[in-house]
Amino acid sequence: MLPRIKYRNPSVSVQITRHSDPSGPSKLHIYTSSDNKTAEQPTTLAPKSATPNRRDTFTPDTTPPTYTVEIRDLHESEILAHLVSKTKAEEIEPSAEEVAEMEEIKEFKVRSAADRALVKEKFTKERREQELLRLARGEVTAAA
Repeated sequence: MLPRIKYRNPSVSVQITRHSDPSGPSKLHIYTSSDNKTAEQPTTLAPKSATPNRRDTFTPDTTPPTYTVEIRDLHESEILAHLVSKTKAEEIEPSAEEVAEMEEIKEFKVRSAADRALVKEKFTKERREQELLRLARGEVTAAA
């Protein structure tokens, strides 16, 4: 969940840093500040290059974290509960447009499941017919 968190709300600046030592600390550092660093960055439509340059390279933030949560052996929901309680975050209800979009997605998933079942049934029937034709021609023995 944590690597995906930055895609859930693009207006919140999130940086995920991983380390390769599994016995090392498992901490969630939460930084809060009044200045918005993303507003200072120029917004461009072109994707960022993999080659670092002065314009796209960030200087590391040396300020201490506002909150730190030990997340070793915690489930996603427990991590979220700690995050919400530490930051005093409030859940925002989805707008009518978002609710309609979620309903549309649910309906699409139901239709997709029905379509998959129909396609599977059709292919199974075709394969069975081909197998019967091969048996009738004597290409395959009945025991195989």
